Amino acid sequence: MHNLKLLFSFRLKNQMKLSNLNSSNKEVRKYAIYTISGYIAAFLMFLGYVLFIAIDLNANNNMAALFVLLSSLLFWIFGIWNNLSGFDDVIDGKDSDFIFSLPIKSWEAKLLPLLSKYIIHIILTFIVLMFGYILTLSFLNIYFIVILFVLLVLSFIIPLLAINLTFLISLLVRNFLTLIKFHNNVTESILSLGIFIAPLIYFIVNSKSMDYKDWFINASIFRYSIDDITESHFLLNLILLFIIAVVTTTITIYVLHYFHHFLKDQKRKQLKRRNTNAVWTVNTPIIALLRKEFKLYFSSLTYVSNTLLTPVGMIALNICILIRVIPNMPSFSYDVIGFTITAQHLFTMITFVFLMLTTTTSCSLSFEGKSIWVMLVAPIRITKIALAKVSVNILLFLPGMALTVIVFYTVFHVSIPYLITMVVLMFTTLALISIVGFLVNLRFPTYTWSNDMEVVKQSKATIITAVISMVTIPIIILVVYLGSIFFLLPIILIEILFIIGMMNKISNSSLILN
Repeated sequence: MHNLKLLFSFRLKNQMKLSNLNSSNKEVRKYAIYTISGYIAAFLMFLGYVLFIAIDLNANNNMAALFVLLSSLLFWIFGIWNNLSGFDDVIDGKDSDFIFSLPIKSWEAKLLPLLSKYIIHIILTFIVLMFGYILTLSFLNIYFIVILFVLLVLSFIIPLLAINLTFLISLLVRNFLTLIKFHNNVTESILSLGIFIAPLIYFIVNSKSMDYKDWFINASIFRYSIDDITESHFLLNLILLFIIAVVTTTITIYVLHYFHHFLKDQKRKQLKRRNTNAVWTVNTPIIALLRKEFKLYFSSLTYVSNTLLTPVGMIALNICILIRVIPNMPSFSYDVIGFTITAQHLFTMITFVFLMLTTTTSCSLSFEGKSIWVMLVAPIRITKIALAKVSVNILLFLPGMALTVIVFYTVFHVSIPYLITMVVLMFTTLALISIVGFLVNLRFPTYTWSNDMEVVKQSKATIITAVISMVTIPIIILVVYLGSIFFLLPIILIEILFIIGMMNKISNSSLILN
């Protein structure tokens, strides 16, 4: 048991990069600081969002629904996050060989990554729920010990369900596609995510409301407000959720323990196919580079699932608006702290968040891995490599951008000059963040990695690009909210100047090994 506790501590520190803070290597320490800072910043931003939700609910005299809304948000966010992250690290992580070499039981070694994942999610859930409780102190007249008990139970139920359901869905989809001999990473990613979020989409479609709070409250696994804590239906809901969590956890642990070798072998076969697909060849430079980039992109489930969600989400949003899933949407308006946000404002803001939230380029160079030497010796200018990698990200968003133009013109009836301005702004913004991602990755490449997650989500370049996106998004949204072409044109000009400057910097740079 003592060894197991030490292993838990080691695994948690390893996942959070805390152990790297004591490294003698300066670059490793810097990378750990970047990673931890990114995690902390994202978590603090989420707590800030919880505060905004509380203010919004209080303005509508609906604070009792806060825990219903929070439980729903946490469940869906954790579930989508786990879908995007995948479970390869749980099945066969980079430290698996070390764990299995230790003097511990086989089942402990197999389940350690999963159990450490449970613990991290449980801690985060408890912190968020306690923060929510602090915000509702003046509104709740319930004994603290009763509230604490409910929050502790929810802190176990929410993450367990989010992890277990996504794991089992991804496992079923992977084996089903393998059975019908139609397995590829893109299909697996889209199907797994689609199956998981199908209930959420169903509740959104049937809510007939533009209020996000109604969407998530209706789609919450925790059906009753905290005011009903003394009612029988509240207790029954809690007991039912607890039973489902226990059953799914038992199934997940059983599958991971007794089929661990099979799952591990499945993952290694995928890795072998991915390395085969990533072979780089030169024919006509631009077309060959672009074809090679798409092959490399679609070779990784982690790469695809973490960057395809926003382009697909953009398409789905536009289709929902065009087929009038939400009636009378153009007339919708929403008051937040004295500001009126119309449906057009909201749609435009979400569009630019989609465009800038993720980019394939922040890890596109690093994803070459150890085969980067092929590019180093090839007679290809770095600007052509940059254009090919940037083009992948732009092409992924083109269908969504085309539908956005149709929505602007047919649903919101904007003027032609405004429409042209918005099209140019969307394209320059997308090009800007794509080039920023490539330039940052060129400056901070990571070619030595053993797991897709290390380079796609945890690399220094990805974190820095994400920070730049988070700083830039509010600026773009503020200008869009003002709505005047005279505010939009200077932003377009500034973006074009940045694009030219960065492309010039790229052309004078060279690929380096690190």
